[in-house]
Amino acid sequence: MARLLATLTFLLVAVQVCAGQQVDIYRAEALVTSQQASERATAARGGLREVMIRVSGDRAAADHPTIASAIRQAQNYLHEFSYASTDKRIESDTGSLPATLLIMKFSPAGIEQLLRDAGLPLWPANRPKLMVWIISEDNQGAQHRVPDEPALQAIYAQAAVRGLPLLFPLQDFEDTIALPSELLSELDEDAIRSASERYKPDAILAGKLSQAPDGQWQSSWLLMQSNDVQPVNGSGADLAAQISSAIDYSADQFARQYAIVPRAGNADPDVVVLRINDVADFADFKQVQRYFEGMAMVKHFELLQAEGNRLTVQLQIEGDLTLLSSTLELGKKLFPVASVSIETPFMAVASQPGELSADPVAAPSASIIGSGSRDNPLTYRWAD
Repeated sequence: MARLLATLTFLLVAVQVCAGQQVDIYRAEALVTSQQASERATAARGGLREVMIRVSGDRAAADHPTIASAIRQAQNYLHEFSYASTDKRIESDTGSLPATLLIMKFSPAGIEQLLRDAGLPLWPANRPKLMVWIISEDNQGAQHRVPDEPALQAIYAQAAVRGLPLLFPLQDFEDTIALPSELLSELDEDAIRSASERYKPDAILAGKLSQAPDGQWQSSWLLMQSNDVQPVNGSGADLAAQISSAIDYSADQFARQYAIVPRAGNADPDVVVLRINDVADFADFKQVQRYFEGMAMVKHFELLQAEGNRLTVQLQIEGDLTLLSSTLELGKKLFPVASVSIETPFMAVASQPGELSADPVAAPSASIIGSGSRDNPLTYRWAD
């Protein structure tokens, strides 16, 4: 029987500093021994199960009756597939057979409809880059800042299953000076955040793994995002399970923050109005338009007004303003600026996101961005 590849290593995750946020959440791979339809159907069931977990952000998604029923007919959701040669082999009761890689791409529209039918969330493909720092201590007391092969494979595999793009430190001289091993071992939050700045991650997962003389592993992790810090602890004989659990916890937190929960019945999307500054020309406008139209939670984009370098746009969104704010923050294209009261003339945005230029006559109030109405739109600065 085909063995589903849990690792989509260089397709879904990356270890380079330039790793991107966009992941192919509708793709799965499996090793097969032939190109027969029956074997492809078996692999498709495993692939769709993996995709449903990844796209929903819900580890229990495949157990939902609607999803479980669809998985039995997984080929109906298979958009395209191809085969690639490998040097791997599949072990079976009848011996060792050469393996072929089956690459499957499932229908985004079909998957989204499945999630809606099941009332499950949709976690879009634009995802937080997770910076991973790990220090391990074996049962002889030796410390290691670079994960060994089993640990790396565990990280890659679980990050691929959950669709998390990863960043790893270069562990060069700059890293060891910025974050000495003793501070990493202590999970010193300030030192870890400071050392991570050069990589510009969206979130940081730092962990210490310690092996006791009896072989048991103890793990302590910190998941850091913005000003939030969440400790995660675990223990057990299986190192890979400790790592997978930390990756799962991180993915669960991100899914709760960024996933779109479908509306019940035929509920209309919410309407929100944004004022966008620093849109210099028509090319910028088209980029803004493409950016919003590419967001899963935006169902309709409408230009209300263009005046100078400022746009006023109306969005129909599926989700609330908190989700919209989090999604825009993750995209790093639009930066919020403070709103002024309706009675105060609009003030020019300074060169730094989040700041307004000084006006000695009519200073703006200290209130944060507006309500999202036409009278008081949310105010952002475009910075492509």
